[in-house]
Amino acid sequence: MNWKFRIRKPQTGTTLSWELYFPPGTATWVGEQVKEILDSVPLPNQPEPTVRVFSEKIKLENTNSHQIAYLLFHGLCFRDIRLVIARTKDWDSSADVREEEWDRILTEAVGIAKPLFTDSNIKFYEIKENLHISYFEDEITVSLSVLGEPGYKRGIKANFPTSAPVPEDLTQILIQQCFDHFLIPKEDVAALYIPFAGTLTFATEWALQAEKIPLLSLPREFLFQKMVLFPEKSLDHYKKKQKESSTSYSTPIVIQDTDPALESYWLEEFKRWKKTIQVKDWDHSISDFFRTFPVLPEAESETAHYFLPLNPPYGLRKHERTEPEEKLYSKIGKRLEELLKLTKNRPKLIGFILCPTEEKWSDCMRELRNFSKKTIHVTHGGIDLRVLYFHSEGRVERRTN
Repeated sequence: MNWKFRIRKPQTGTTLSWELYFPPGTATWVGEQVKEILDSVPLPNQPEPTVRVFSEKIKLENTNSHQIAYLLFHGLCFRDIRLVIARTKDWDSSADVREEEWDRILTEAVGIAKPLFTDSNIKFYEIKENLHISYFEDEITVSLSVLGEPGYKRGIKANFPTSAPVPEDLTQILIQQCFDHFLIPKEDVAALYIPFAGTLTFATEWALQAEKIPLLSLPREFLFQKMVLFPEKSLDHYKKKQKESSTSYSTPIVIQDTDPALESYWLEEFKRWKKTIQVKDWDHSISDFFRTFPVLPEAESETAHYFLPLNPPYGLRKHERTEPEEKLYSKIGKRLEELLKLTKNRPKLIGFILCPTEEKWSDCMRELRNFSKKTIHVTHGGIDLRVLYFHSEGRVERRTN
């Protein structure tokens, strides 16, 4: 086959081209994070990467595997990173043969990728299933995923036959953006309160952030670690630097849901998670967010906050009644206003609500009269989600003066 470019067997310091993928709708924020991470690689004499941000991916050029390892070290919000291994214009673009052509190209590309692995006996299918094709005009690019399975698969939770309502990598971004929008340190959170807890994606992702657990330390396999490019000594160095410079914070976590079947699930998952994250100061109950407010730690400072990430369960969203007084998202907004009065804004309330339609977003917006609000749009499973961030900002005190 006539390859315009094909990768040779590079060393760990060789500058290469890569593609980074992320949850749809988050390009701007992820692009800023990538630049910030690459600017802080704790190794001397690193090349200056070229970072180009597109709506569906980020192209990284002049970037070596030490820098990629550092990105992955901090990459809980990344879906995949792929190494560009070949480019060609030698293909038939006819629609009726395109699938066969792509399979032919990927099959031939396996031979290019094989020398990149430490095990010369690596299986053909193990390489091919991690190869990807993208094309622009008449040029095809073949890339190799260095994650293997998508980044949102943490190896912590039990596998489900269907995808999570909100995947883990997107959850990481939503949590971080909430605090970035309102300029609040996460260390100021007195308690994490999750009323629609479900399978605990919000809780586990918060714990990974709080305990500063790197992506590359999760209990799952990464294809990168099987490659000759993987800089194991650099990874050890990054771990040492992190241990020296950072401290984790412990936040009481209160989870709540109305489905009785979830309690036994939670208890089983806690046992599994203890191998990776600390499961302490976690309280759980089968109760109704609209009727029961749990006992949360009292505020120890003027800056303390309760953090409430809200994603009503799919069944509840799907089957909600249509009468104005029964609208689910209106009820959520009203309940948050009630909680603000109950707490007297000490601690303050901060969080977000995932709204699957503009109508539901509008229903909630109208009720949150005493909150500062910001909205972003993200995409998951073909649904354009409106993420409504809220923060009480001391507004109750100002109203009562």
